[in-house]
Amino acid sequence: MEACGYVTACVEGVESLPANAEPAQLIFIDIRLTANLCELLSCCTRSGRWVFFNVSPGSVDELTLLMAGAEGVFYTTDKPELLLKGIHRLNKFDVWFKRDTINRAFRQLRDKSDPAAAIQNMEVQQMVQQAGLTKREKNILLLVSKGAQNQEIADTLHISVNTVKTHIYSIFRKTNSRNRVELVAWSSSVFG
Repeated sequence: MEACGYVTACVEGVESLPANAEPAQLIFIDIRLTANLCELLSCCTRSGRWVFFNVSPGSVDELTLLMAGAEGVFYTTDKPELLLKGIHRLNKFDVWFKRDTINRAFRQLRDKSDPAAAIQNMEVQQMVQQAGLTKREKNILLLVSKGAQNQEIADTLHISVNTVKTHIYSIFRKTNSRNRVELVAWSSSVFG
């Protein structure tokens, strides 16, 4: 690690782990020196990005480490080229786990998601995209749909009332709405 320009430190036990590590800082944990993995994993959410190394194949569940917030795992059987490739990927803010682990994590996430909500969200995005609304217009439309008046919108977005009116007229044109009532009806079909 030091040969590659990384700062390394040996920590003995959970109590000596860095409490205020930078969010981008990689912290490598030698799993052979870890007495209590559960206690260590509970500390992994404090700060920094945690990577486990010297892991014996089959000794830990990668999915558990991934879901607990670890950034990667290096095995005792990994060749030096693979270690360097993994460190390079971690420096690019990727995670370093086996493909099977990533696939299982995605499947778990998908199984917990609501397909109907995902489809509805996609339909909303398509409607807004088809209307050609800008980001500012989407924000104004959302405020209008909540009943905000022009002055409230101007105050919220820190723009002038005239700018709000200009955006609202543009939104009317893009959504084929003739007034706020029609615009709110259109937005309720979009935003639910």
